[in-house]
Amino acid sequence: MKQVINRRLVPLSGDAIRELRSTHARCLVDVGTGDGRFVYRYAALHPEALCIGLDPVADAMREISAKAAKKPARGGLPNALILMDAAETLPGELAGMADLVTINYPWGSLLRALTTPDPAIVKHLTALGSPGSEMVVLFNASIFDDPGYCERLGVIPVDPVRAWGELAEGYAQAGLEIGEVAELTGPVDHRTSWGQRLVLGSARKTLRVAGRIG
Repeated sequence: MKQVINRRLVPLSGDAIRELRSTHARCLVDVGTGDGRFVYRYAALHPEALCIGLDPVADAMREISAKAAKKPARGGLPNALILMDAAETLPGELAGMADLVTINYPWGSLLRALTTPDPAIVKHLTALGSPGSEMVVLFNASIFDDPGYCERLGVIPVDPVRAWGELAEGYAQAGLEIGEVAELTGPVDHRTSWGQRLVLGSARKTLRVAGRIG
């Protein structure tokens, strides 16, 4: 596993990650974190939590990773950790570490896996959490209103009925028990740069799916 610090990729051992985890009361793991700003903001609000952002593309995370690595007096956050990794290779050294797993506005292969759903990929994600921990997925629900667009993306549209049915059944096979499905309009609690661009000043919808890891 590699830590992103500006333009550097620094190997990070499992022992080093576990030591960091042991010094924090809680742990957030954000999968497909994009530019990492959500993780940075969460870490600033929750200094007691180790906040880990994961994404397979390091370039977008360089600015925030460099900021987090600074001294606290200059905006650094020692509880924010930005890592380069893909959902397909999880959980790795992060197995069972998270109290909260977030997936905010997934795209590409991650979106396809979550909407199909693909129990193998979902199991990689649930393996990040300890028993009883929470997983929250925010979908850009507006794209589901365009079947042609979804077909081109290879995405199966999700609405609350399908979320409680087929999606919940597939997630349960991977150890995630759905407990909440909600349609939201406008800004949401898990504020991300990508999410803000999607919903700010528009009528675009978010579908929030949340559950507990068994």
